[in-house]
Amino acid sequence: MTTAVAIKAGGRADVPPLSALEWKVVSLAMREAGEAGRAGRGRLARLFGSAAGLRPKLPLADPRLETLRRFVGRVRDRADVSELKPRLIELGFHPSQISAVAMLAR
Repeated sequence: MTTAVAIKAGGRADVPPLSALEWKVVSLAMREAGEAGRAGRGRLARLFGSAAGLRPKLPLADPRLETLRRFVGRVRDRADVSELKPRLIELGFHPSQISAVAMLAR
């Protein structure tokens, strides 16, 4: 599959695409953000959730993937992500990848 980045660079991708696992984390975070919006976040919602056997979302074991998950969740909530962008770059994400994920998550 040829990406837009590969086409612009003359057939050679300068920015590596996200891995399948990273895309799964993006999908998971978007699904979780959608569920949180429907369920509500108040004390009563948490009480009913715990009575129904629902657990709070546990962090992912990989800090790189957990940071990506938190980033997507905050973008979906329209929260400030300024402190997460530099952290994602430190963890090996390219700024173009971060921008693409942010556009998709909106």
